[in-house]
Amino acid sequence: MRPRIEITIDGTAVAGGFYERLVSASVTDNDGGEADTFEMELNDGPPQMLAIPRTGAVVDIRVGYGTLRSLGQFTVDKVTCKCLPFGMSISGKSADLRSGKLKERQERSWEGKTVKEIVEAVAGESDLQASVDESIGAHVYDWFAQQDESNIHFLSRLAERHNALFAVKAGRLVFSAKGSGNASTGAFVGSVVVTPPRIVEGSCTFEANDRTKYSKVVAYYQDKNQAKRVEIEADSDEDGDSVYRIPEPFSSVEEADKAAQSKAKDLKRGEGSASVTVVGDTAIVAGAPLLFQGVRPGLDGVPYVISTVTHAFSKSGYTTAISAKLYDGKSGGEKDGSSGNGGGEGDGGGSSTPAKDAPAGTPATPDLWNQTRRYGSTDDN
Repeated sequence: MRPRIEITIDGTAVAGGFYERLVSASVTDNDGGEADTFEMELNDGPPQMLAIPRTGAVVDIRVGYGTLRSLGQFTVDKVTCKCLPFGMSISGKSADLRSGKLKERQERSWEGKTVKEIVEAVAGESDLQASVDESIGAHVYDWFAQQDESNIHFLSRLAERHNALFAVKAGRLVFSAKGSGNASTGAFVGSVVVTPPRIVEGSCTFEANDRTKYSKVVAYYQDKNQAKRVEIEADSDEDGDSVYRIPEPFSSVEEADKAAQSKAKDLKRGEGSASVTVVGDTAIVAGAPLLFQGVRPGLDGVPYVISTVTHAFSKSGYTTAISAKLYDGKSGGEKDGSSGNGGGEGDGGGSSTPAKDAPAGTPATPDLWNQTRRYGSTDDN
């Protein structure tokens, strides 16, 4: 089945002649506060030159095989015209992240509010629906301030405190556990399984990065009763020989402990990475778990979490490029800093099993990741 693409601009479908001039279109889905983006390349030239689209126009891109799926709505922010030979490039960012309120600097504070309540308040100012992981959203702050910073910067800082990420997609402000492979609700989204028939030849690579390993993370809080600064420690890597110190002081022991635990997880994440390009699949999204099967020993079954997805459509076909980071071995199944569902650390909501022939130090793969799998393109599932 051949892939198809449909594009609308400000709610109006483009004319058929547009597709004859379309050279390529790509959409990049990012895992986190960074905006999703799109790019299009078109042939241009006499006798009928293309109309130059206005900046600020809203573009919707739908791709697929039988049933098309929207890859998102984007706002045009740059148009580049080329002459002799003639061509046109159009690019833009997620329409939702262009909200002026998200970029407006504010100074305010919340008292006795949960993370969910804080996120909902910020989201509501931009007419966005908030979707917050239950384990993150339940945390209560005695006092938390936004200090002359934009809402985007503030949400990024709040997410970092909770080992979380936030993203704005399809009118929703999503706050979910970083690197867990779970949706914002905390529910498991299912593993993307890559097998050799789906891989574009020459595109699959993986590596283990040699980086500084920290045995522990130290955070500080100001004890008002003792009028002194107190240290809070969190274990990071048992093979480490250094201590990572968070310079920013915190207002309470609970905040300092949460920040230390979050940073310890983040330092473990990213010790390995993988990238691969597969037959186009609109259901592959940033944040989903990634497993390889039947590719090679040392890679098969190793747990990764997708960080970036680029969907690329052209006259030669449709592909999906994936970049992923090694699962941190802790986030999946944890609830607000502790292991959940009765399992041990790194259980992903149950037991976990090391991948056969995996490099030393590779986190075990949560069994749930192996039990809930999806193969192939969207229309095959």
